[in-house]
Amino acid sequence: MKIQAARFGEIEVADSSIITFNKGIPGFEEYKKYALLPADEKGESPFFFLQSIEEKEVNFFLVDPFSFFKEYDIKLEEQMVDRLELNKPTDAIVLTTVTAKGEIKDATTNLKAPLVINNKKQLGMQIVLDNKDYLIKQPLFQDAEGRQV
Repeated sequence: MKIQAARFGEIEVADSSIITFNKGIPGFEEYKKYALLPADEKGESPFFFLQSIEEKEVNFFLVDPFSFFKEYDIKLEEQMVDRLELNKPTDAIVLTTVTAKGEIKDATTNLKAPLVINNKKQLGMQIVLDNKDYLIKQPLFQDAEGRQV
């Protein structure tokens, strides 16, 4: 399927990369369908773009949080598992939104509200975790002491 994206122009996306967010994404509830695109052609980067297929101006920069935060852990409530139709944990992909204003070294990610995607059923939703240690603006790049670089 061909879609229009403000950032990329016209692009071809596989049907298997289309994710449905039945309730939309908070702040963008009217848009339900998105294409999940790797940030690099080889798929080796932990970064992704989530491009609305309904509105070319709407896209999100995402990251695999486990690539940066080895101790990151989420527990889904049973109702979330049911809504995402998850049969096993390996069907889920967890990504967090990235905010990069200015230099990339100053980028932050939202560990408090990850996007959880059922990769088998192509369903997604953003959830809010009940964990006070996870920040909405967690610095992505940190030194050994956990300070932003």
